[in-house]
This record gives sequence, structure tokens and C-alpha cells, in this order.
Amino acid sequence: MSETEEIEALNLERFQNFIIFEPASQRVKDIDILMRGEEIYEIFLKVEASLEEENSLELQIMKNRLSKIRKMLDLVIDFENIVMTKFFDRIWKRYSYLSNLGETFLDITTFLKVLPAYQDYPVPIIATRLDEENEEDEEDPVVEPTF
Repeated sequence: MSETEEIEALNLERFQNFIIFEPASQRVKDIDILMRGEEIYEIFLKVEASLEEENSLELQIMKNRLSKIRKMLDLVIDFENIVMTKFFDRIWKRYSYLSNLGETFLDITTFLKVLPAYQDYPVPIIATRLDEENEEDEEDPVVEPTF
């Protein structure tokens, strides 16, 4: 099954990605990063331009969220430490972790509508779901007190 078919089989409205600014970006694992640096700004501009033409209530809410991100991006001097995550299902534990670190960017449907080239992107755009064993590894280790 190709990645496009796998994406279509999922409940797409639950998948979101995030833009995470420094210093929180250092806490995102490399496996969860879709892209880093100035490429994020270029994609942001494409998304922003594509949404200018439409005016539904849902898109107005998205435009307001993008306006906040735009203001933050305009303040950035060095884009090297800004990351865009892969897409996470809202029911995953890592979704809530990342939502506290960064700003919600797009749902996967909108992303692929605006940027169809990413349907055949060589790197998977959906994050790997980790089983419970791996999720335990993500947590901070317990530090035993020493006396």
C-alpha cells in the first residue's frame, strides 16, 4: 500500500502538524521532524497565499491561527532552529506533548491540498506511531535520590 493510500485510509481530520520555535525545537526528536529552516517559511507563504481566495468560517479560523504564526515568523532572525513536525493523530500521547511545545499549523488534508507534491514526498509525512514500550523510553528517566 502506498503512502497516499495509507493516508486516505486514516481519519484525516485528526492529523495535525506543528511549527515549533527555538528553544522548544531542541526537544523534538529528529524522527518527528518533517522539515527545518527557511523551507518552513516558504511553505508558510504558499499556504497563506492559497487561503487568501477562500472565505468560509473554518478558513477564517485557520487564517487567524496563521496570522499568529506569521507574527512569530516575522520576528525570527535565524530559521535554523525552527522545525515543522510530521503529522500526529490527536489521540496519540506525543500529540499533546508537541501541542505544548509549538503552534498548530495545518491538518493533513489542507496541507496536501495546498502542497500536492508532498503526497509523493520521499520522507513519510505522518509520524510513526510508537507502541507503549517506545513511549516509556521517551519519558524522562526516574532519578533516584542519593544520600
